[in-house]
Amino acid sequence: MICFLGFTQEQQYNFKAFGHMPKVVSNDFFVMLNTAETQQIRFKYLDTIAQIYLNSGHADSLMHYGKLIKSEAFYKDSTFQNIKNIRFRALYYEGVAAHKMGLLDEAVKSCIQGVETSTSEDYIHNYLKLQLAETYLFKGEFKKCKELLEGLPQDKANSHFYLKNSIVKSHFLILEKDYGLAKTMINSALSEDFIKDYQKLRLELQLNLSEIDLRQGNFETLIDSSEAIKVEALNSGFYDLFIEATLDVGYGYAMLGNFDISEIALSTAYVNTIQWNRLELQQKVISALVKLYNAKEDYQNAYSLMTQYQRVNREIADNQNQRLVKDIELKYETLKKEKEINQLQEDQIIQEAEIERQKTIKHAFLIGFLVILIPIILLLIVYYQKLQTQSLVNKQQEAINQQEVKTLLQSQELDLAKNAIAVQSKERDRIARELHDSIGGNLAGIKLKMNSLGDHQPEFRQILNQLDATYDQVREISHSLIPKEFEASAFTDLVNNYIQNIKEGATEDLRFDAYPKDAINAVDLPMQVALFNIIKELVTNALKHARAEEVSIQLTSPNDEKSIELIYEDDGKGFNLNDESKGIGLNNIEKRVSDFNGTISINTAENRGTVISISLPKI
Repeated sequence: MICFLGFTQEQQYNFKAFGHMPKVVSNDFFVMLNTAETQQIRFKYLDTIAQIYLNSGHADSLMHYGKLIKSEAFYKDSTFQNIKNIRFRALYYEGVAAHKMGLLDEAVKSCIQGVETSTSEDYIHNYLKLQLAETYLFKGEFKKCKELLEGLPQDKANSHFYLKNSIVKSHFLILEKDYGLAKTMINSALSEDFIKDYQKLRLELQLNLSEIDLRQGNFETLIDSSEAIKVEALNSGFYDLFIEATLDVGYGYAMLGNFDISEIALSTAYVNTIQWNRLELQQKVISALVKLYNAKEDYQNAYSLMTQYQRVNREIADNQNQRLVKDIELKYETLKKEKEINQLQEDQIIQEAEIERQKTIKHAFLIGFLVILIPIILLLIVYYQKLQTQSLVNKQQEAINQQEVKTLLQSQELDLAKNAIAVQSKERDRIARELHDSIGGNLAGIKLKMNSLGDHQPEFRQILNQLDATYDQVREISHSLIPKEFEASAFTDLVNNYIQNIKEGATEDLRFDAYPKDAINAVDLPMQVALFNIIKELVTNALKHARAEEVSIQLTSPNDEKSIELIYEDDGKGFNLNDESKGIGLNNIEKRVSDFNGTISINTAENRGTVISISLPKI
């Protein structure tokens, strides 16, 4: 359906969704590659094909040919005199392709390998450092990026490198919110006479200008400039730039409130990213679509796309892990062969030592009884050392056992404390219900019956007053065991009031959405209390630690699901999931989710923001 929308609107709004990967390399190159008679000619055609895929933005194909060049240049015998330069180019292609596929760690690895093995005299050295800086920029490691950029030349002797450098540096300035200096640098590069010889670099600089227009709210200018870039990129076969320009057009229309055109633009861009396996662009497009559907209050689609966003994150991580496993397997095989060689050498040493030992024994018998005493003394020394070592091992083992017992006791005490708290909470709820429903109901019934009997005895009014006082005390005790605010207001209104109060003194953009509200307000009171406490923990952590500009909390209860879904997202600094000390707030959240047999998923990394998904089954 999305493809159909892209084709039907193509003439009016010029959005194009491809049903296949556009062919950019002529079959003649593949024929000449397969029939190459020398290694030098083969490298020539491999490099030519890789350059074409680099220019068109075909990341998968660029990765394939980059690794093919690397395999033949690094691991096969070669007499080609310029083999060192070919190796550096292979690492550069591999780094660029990994970056475009979202495999940022692999891109860093390839670029660092190229930078460390090349020198400033090599032509490709500065390109490898520039690509490494750009990768650090996308990873959010601005300090490393800045250090690399400051060490790169800014002269115009190499016009191509000067323009590439201007693209990365201006993008860095944009993310640092120094829009004035970034615009000056871009306009200076665009004013150079040689810019006409580098069409794709010119379009990338213009895309950076569009990014500034987006961040400064010049949405009509953004749409006009991005439309022009999109048409030129499509006509010239720069398909990666075509997708990014389409994404900017979608942003512009969304900001102007034209959600229908924005949805068409973003949907066609999403189709193309899936077709070309551009995972990092899929993340950007999905994020834009989620914000669009939230603006349209279409929370069902927004929730579905958040699931897709998590799938893309997992796919990037899986791809990265698969490649790491291959590298580990290669290292394992190499290490295995080295161990076999070492074993052979050790066997030879043992044989030589055995021969020497036999000679020593013969000499010992010839020397006599006095020489025999020396080995006996040595044996006694060794035996004494062995006894000392065994004693030390026993002491260490005893200390380890004591520590294990201490740890087990602490764990048991913690479990008992948790169980006691849970039992106390349930018992409070039970007592509140019994006081209110059973004893309170009985007292109310007795009061009604006594009122109906009439005031015939002198002590009657005194007993009736005492009964009223007792009934009021029972009601106060039962209500004190249940939070009053949850009885006075609807749950979603209670959360909204809390968020609004927090926003008054905060610089962050806090947003809370609930859909459908009736279903969420109908959940049982214990779950409402737990959800409200979880939301407060998330907001508190965001304000204290995340350093985020935007914080979004979505609470949904789909009609076809028997669960409550909570999705939290911020664009803050994130954190390392491998860190053992999660903090009290996150531990509290996990405990509350566990109390309701729910599940929690945390997707975060340093400088990459945080997404937390929580699912609680309805009681």
